[in-house]
Amino acid sequence: MAEGGFVQDQTSDNVLGNQSLDTLMLECPICLEQLRHPKFLPCLHSFCLECLTSYIINESSGKMASTSSFSCPVSRRDTESLNQSEDKQRWSEQFPTDNLAVEMIQHLQNTNTLIMCKPCDKKGNVNIPAKFWCDHIKFYFCESCKVGHHDLIHDDCEPKNITERNKSATIRRKMSATVCGKHQEKLEYYCEDHQILGCHKCIIVDHRKCEAVASADDFRYKLQTTKIENLLGELRKCVNSMEILIKDVEEQLQTIKEDQVTALQSLMDLRTKINERFDELQKELTNKLTASFKEEKENLDVSRKKCERLMLAMLKTLTSSQDAGLKEDAVGTISLFQRGQAEVESCKALIQELEKSSRSTSLRHEYNPDILTSNRATNLTLGKIAIHQQQRKLPNTAVLSERQLKMTKKININLQTDAKDCVVRGVVLLSGGRIVVGDKANQKVKLFTENTDFQCELELCKRPCDLCRIDDNTVAVMLVKLKIICVINVGDSILTSKSNIKIQNVTKNCLGVTYNNNTFVVGTLTSLYSVPQNRGEATMLH
Repeated sequence: MAEGGFVQDQTSDNVLGNQSLDTLMLECPICLEQLRHPKFLPCLHSFCLECLTSYIINESSGKMASTSSFSCPVSRRDTESLNQSEDKQRWSEQFPTDNLAVEMIQHLQNTNTLIMCKPCDKKGNVNIPAKFWCDHIKFYFCESCKVGHHDLIHDDCEPKNITERNKSATIRRKMSATVCGKHQEKLEYYCEDHQILGCHKCIIVDHRKCEAVASADDFRYKLQTTKIENLLGELRKCVNSMEILIKDVEEQLQTIKEDQVTALQSLMDLRTKINERFDELQKELTNKLTASFKEEKENLDVSRKKCERLMLAMLKTLTSSQDAGLKEDAVGTISLFQRGQAEVESCKALIQELEKSSRSTSLRHEYNPDILTSNRATNLTLGKIAIHQQQRKLPNTAVLSERQLKMTKKININLQTDAKDCVVRGVVLLSGGRIVVGDKANQKVKLFTENTDFQCELELCKRPCDLCRIDDNTVAVMLVKLKIICVINVGDSILTSKSNIKIQNVTKNCLGVTYNNNTFVVGTLTSLYSVPQNRGEATMLH
């Protein structure tokens, strides 16, 4: 690490691609356009005044009128209004103007006219851009004329480099926030208790009782020795994590797009086999499919935008760390460190939020194939759009917490009344910690609590081979050789037989059963069958 600043980071350069440092620094994280009337929050993230106003209004909608804070769109850090008596539409005007951004924008706007090399122009070589400026003779030089003309007669003079990158660096150093906004004194101290920079008046008035107050130079040295490199490492990991999550969201979006195309094609294939009186039904289902797709797309877009917004902010921080001006800028170093800390914490919080809310969604067009069979007393319908969702695990990222499986407790399901050692064929966990176990050896279904307490048992006429959940108070047991699905009610401490469904037109032993949407799916060694809950006639699925 170089003294007083951050090291060059090749990884972040690769991520930025063709974006210039100035373009990235001057981009609003909300509208992704060049900043207009830039305002910055206490966490040091800058936004267009108009964008920030709209964000605050949307963020506070639906909340209590007395709400006095909002979360930063990038770091999501809670931010208090400076004057809570004002209307929320004017909150954004209370925050300081980002003068550095204003100065850089003005500079970029003034660079449309190129400065030409003076000696080349006199020689007749027009339109040769200048790269250096000599204060002594007040001339602009290109690189060739600097060596061949200027350096021969002013060997003790070093012209200034006026390329765009150096101009911008000069402006950033010039505009660095080194003056206390409250007392207009130089910022020289840092209070570790309150994690804030201050001038000598701030320290005397507001922080005289604080235990950890150091000069800005001393605290910068403390950061250099241990924390800054670690923070940059965390930021790189967070950027990698956001890239992984963005890619994952795009893959999920592509999947449901393909599902949408497949479902629409299924609708059209079926539509060609029935008459025109189904136009309205087809339109209704198509609208539902489109609305479902749109809803899921919006949810995924929200997750992606959160990740992109935070990643952009972290890239800005990494880019800022490469500024050579930080080498002598204690305040800038500390401010950059504080901003990076907030972004790392926000990245971890966002990943935890996505872990809880991430779900896998599939869109399917489902219909009864009997409607295509002649001489059937079947209601003609185009079916339905089925939306299946389940919790999904996020792809691995560098900052995700590790997941582990561990045994919490053991339950002994052998009872004194059992004639044989238990052979478990199916376990279902219901709400309230109720555990239902199928015991094939003793031809029973047993009920336990999560505290390992035995509640009751229900004897069956034949051996159970599998067990599944119907709802929170009902399970189904497969009796293998009888080809019967036994439906059982599950109370807090009692099991009662509700009904038996005899599976028709299946000759092989039924070994497994599951339940979805009023239909059982039964498996033999070679085939899968669909069995409606209200009748036992089986239809082969596969």
